[in-house]
Amino acid sequence: MDPQRWQRLEQIYYAALPLDASDRVAYLANTCAADAALKAQVESLLEADASSGEFLKTALFDVGLRLLASDERTTNQEFSQTSLTGLTLDGRYKIEREIGAGGVGVVYFARDQKLHNKPVVVKVLLQRSQEHKWILQKFHQEKEALARVDHPGVVGILDTGQLPDGAPYIVMQFVEGISLREAIKTEPEGLDLQRAAAIVRQATSALTAVHEKKIYHRDLKPENLMLQRLARDEEQIIILDFGVAKVKESLIAPSTATGAVSAGTVLYMSPEQLRGDKISAASDIYALGLIAYEIVTGRRPFKADTIAQLSEMQRAGVRVGPVDLRPRLPAKAGEAILRALAYDPADRYQEAADFGKDFSIGFLSEDEHTEKSYARTQVDVSPPPLPGDTVESIAHQAETIRTPLPFNVNAADVQDSLPPRLPIAGRNSFRWPAIVTALGAVMVLVVGAYLLVANRERLFGKVSAAEPQLALTYSLTVQKMRDGERYQDPFQSSGQEIFENGYKFRLNVSSAAGGYLYVFNEGADRNGALSFTIIYPTPATNNGSAKVEANQNIQTNWNEFGGHAGTEQFWVILSPSANALLEAARDAAFKSNGRVADAAIGRTVREFLTIHKDAKQETTKDSARQETLVRGTGDVLVKLVELEHR
Repeated sequence: MDPQRWQRLEQIYYAALPLDASDRVAYLANTCAADAALKAQVESLLEADASSGEFLKTALFDVGLRLLASDERTTNQEFSQTSLTGLTLDGRYKIEREIGAGGVGVVYFARDQKLHNKPVVVKVLLQRSQEHKWILQKFHQEKEALARVDHPGVVGILDTGQLPDGAPYIVMQFVEGISLREAIKTEPEGLDLQRAAAIVRQATSALTAVHEKKIYHRDLKPENLMLQRLARDEEQIIILDFGVAKVKESLIAPSTATGAVSAGTVLYMSPEQLRGDKISAASDIYALGLIAYEIVTGRRPFKADTIAQLSEMQRAGVRVGPVDLRPRLPAKAGEAILRALAYDPADRYQEAADFGKDFSIGFLSEDEHTEKSYARTQVDVSPPPLPGDTVESIAHQAETIRTPLPFNVNAADVQDSLPPRLPIAGRNSFRWPAIVTALGAVMVLVVGAYLLVANRERLFGKVSAAEPQLALTYSLTVQKMRDGERYQDPFQSSGQEIFENGYKFRLNVSSAAGGYLYVFNEGADRNGALSFTIIYPTPATNNGSAKVEANQNIQTNWNEFGGHAGTEQFWVILSPSANALLEAARDAAFKSNGRVADAAIGRTVREFLTIHKDAKQETTKDSARQETLVRGTGDVLVKLVELEHR
C-alpha cells in the first residue's frame, strides 16, 4: 500500500470512528462508492472496534500494520526475522536479549563494549518493514525527533547504523526503572500525591522541550513514560517511543498539519486526534491530562466500550472531578487537570509547562495554607491588661479564652506547658517595672534603627532608588536552503532548534532604552586561535554605527551556517554609551573584512565579555512571537546566544 492510499484510508477511517453503526454505513457507501477495495479495508479496521473494548487500548499504528500485511497477503510471521541475540553490531554493541517486539521492529538490550559495557537499547527495523516506504519514513523520523531534543526527560539517542542486510537500527539510552503503568498497578487508589506532583512537573518540562522543537508525540500513555531510578530513592520521568511522532518541518519528509493521524492509542487520544483533525501541543497536553487524572485517582476519566462512546464522553466533559475521587488533592491541581482535558483545544493549556506549573502550585498552596493555619493556632490571643486588672484576673481570662488547639494536641500537655502564675503584688510594684521595661525596649529599637541607617551603605552597599535595568529582545529570521536555492518562506525562530548547514539567518535585536549595540561571533581561526568576527555593526548596516535608538529594530546582514556541525557563539552587547574597547574592536574588524585580526584586542574583548557576563541575568522566551527577552543588572548587558547546527 503506497503512502497516498494509506493517507486516504486514514482520513475515511478516522471520520467514521465516532459515528454510530447506521451513520457509518451511509458515510462509507457515499465516500467509497467508486472504490470497493478501500471500503472493505476501512470496514476491516472498524470491525475491531465493534469486537471489544480491548481495541481502545491498542496503538492504531499496529492496527495499520496489520492492514498493510493483509493488503499484500502476508502474515504476521513474515514480519519476523532471525534473532540478533549474541551478535555484536559494528564491533561495538553486543546484543544480550530481546526486550520487546512489534509489527515494525524488535528492541534489544545490549552493551556498548567501547564504553565499559554501558547498557543501551537497540531498536532494529524488521527486514519486511523496509519494503514499505511509509514505515521506513516513520522510522527515520523517529531518529530525527530524538536527535532534535536534548532533555533529561526524553530518551536520548546515542548512535545509528545498519545491519549487513541493510536493516537500519537506532541505539538509545537504557532507562533502568519501571513504566508509569507498573507504578499505577501497585497503587490502584492513586499514587502518593507528592510523587504524582513530581511526575507531572517533570513530564510537562520534558514535553515542553519536545514541543519547542516542533514535535508532537501523539502516543503519550503510562506505558510510554518510564520512572528512572536515581540515587536516594529519587526518580526521573523519561518519555519513550517517538515512533509515531509528528515532526514538523521534517528533513525526512514534508509535514502535513492537517489530516488523519495514523497513530496513537485510542484511550489517550485527544478529541481532535480521534477525529483526524489538526493536532498541536494541546493534543499532547490532553493526553497528559488523562495520565494526571489516572495517577491521582487510580482510574481514567472516561470508561467507554467503543470509540463512538468515547467521543461522546469527551464532548460531554469530565463528569467526576479528580478532587471528588481524591479529596486530599489540592483544588488548584484538580482545576489544572480539568483545564488540560477541555474538549476545545483553545480552552486547554497551550504550553505543557503552564500545566505543570499550575498543578504544582496547587500543592504549594496547600502546604502554605497548612503552615499559616498552624501558625494562627499558636498566637496568644489573650486580651491586653485593662486598668485595674490584676495578674490573677489576667490569668483567669487566659484560662477562659483559650486558643483553639492545633490538630490532636492533648489539652493536659498544653496546660502543663503554661508558665506558672506570678505572685500577686501591689498595684505600683506591678506597673513601674513594666513601664521601665517598655521604655528600655523602645530605646533599644531607636538606637538600633539609627545605627542601621547610618551604616546601611557599609553593610549593604550603595542602593539607588529604582535603578533601571538594561534589557533587549532578540530573535532570528531563518531562510531554509536546498541545493543553494531558497526553500520555502523565511520563518521566525527564538534560536532554540537545531539548524542545518547551508541555512541562512539574520539576527533581530531591539531595546526599549536604546544605547550602543555590538554583536560578535566567537570562533577559532585555521590555527585554532581565538577569533572574533563582527556581525553588527558593519559598514553596510546602520552606516557602520553601533548607536541604536529606543525601540529601533536592528537586523544584521544574512549569515550562513557552514563548516563542521556544532554550536556557534554570538555575543550580543548593549551599552548605554559608546564603549572604547568595543569601538576599537569594531574599527579593527572593519579594516580586516570583519575579523578582529589583532590578537591583543581579541583577548581583551574576551576578558571584557567574561567580566560583564551577568550570572543573575533573566531570560524569558515568548513562544508566540518567537522572541527572547533578556534583562541584566549590570552597567553593560552581555548575552551569549548559542545556535546549534548540523
